[in-house]
Amino acid sequence: MKSNSILLLLLMAMVIAVKADHLLVFAASSTTDAINELATAFKAEGGESIRFNFASSGTLARQIEAGAPADVFVSANAKWMDWLEGRELIEQSSRFNLASNTLVMIAPKGSLATFDANVQGRIATGDLKSVPAGLYAAEALRSLGWMQRLRPNLVMASNVRTALLYVERGEVAAGIVYATDAKASAKVSVIGTFPEESHSPIVYPAASCSANSGTGPFLSFLKSNTAKQILTKYGFK
Repeated sequence: MKSNSILLLLLMAMVIAVKADHLLVFAASSTTDAINELATAFKAEGGESIRFNFASSGTLARQIEAGAPADVFVSANAKWMDWLEGRELIEQSSRFNLASNTLVMIAPKGSLATFDANVQGRIATGDLKSVPAGLYAAEALRSLGWMQRLRPNLVMASNVRTALLYVERGEVAAGIVYATDAKASAKVSVIGTFPEESHSPIVYPAASCSANSGTGPFLSFLKSNTAKQILTKYGFK
């Protein structure tokens, strides 16, 4: 609790230092590369400058619920957006699904690991209870009947990019991440793609969290063809 309070105070201090012509976007860590480029493109088209807070969707949602002054929230699943909507902390009419993704199993480049329940060694993924990638992974492993065998070897990460990092460093034998994360790394290989029917649809809802006049133009930009092209470039659907 103490560390969460300190983080919230730091976020508040950051916002105080930000000029009124900036937007503060809270976005799921798996969107980091795409959102950064989207912000640059938005600025180039005359939009406001954007500051970011990237973390797992659950962490971000709880920060917003605790009073962190986000202008826009981009979640890696509907659950956490629903959670904030139920607390009337987003503008419901502004909500839309920005993109979708695919769940994959990865291994360090050159690994002989196979896509089945016989992976030898530890497997990194997001926390099964709070991180969207972990929630999807749990659904998929249960659906395929792999959970009982692999559960003792699962390594929980605070967000999906940390899980990716564990695989890149060779600290684990495999990882369960999004296809977009795998695409962003030259140090890992995709050894299998989980069937879409094995888990809930992976969607990225976005919504306004404040009365900042700049949120409308930014959310409109995220629906543009330019934004769609950028998202596709990074592997989002």
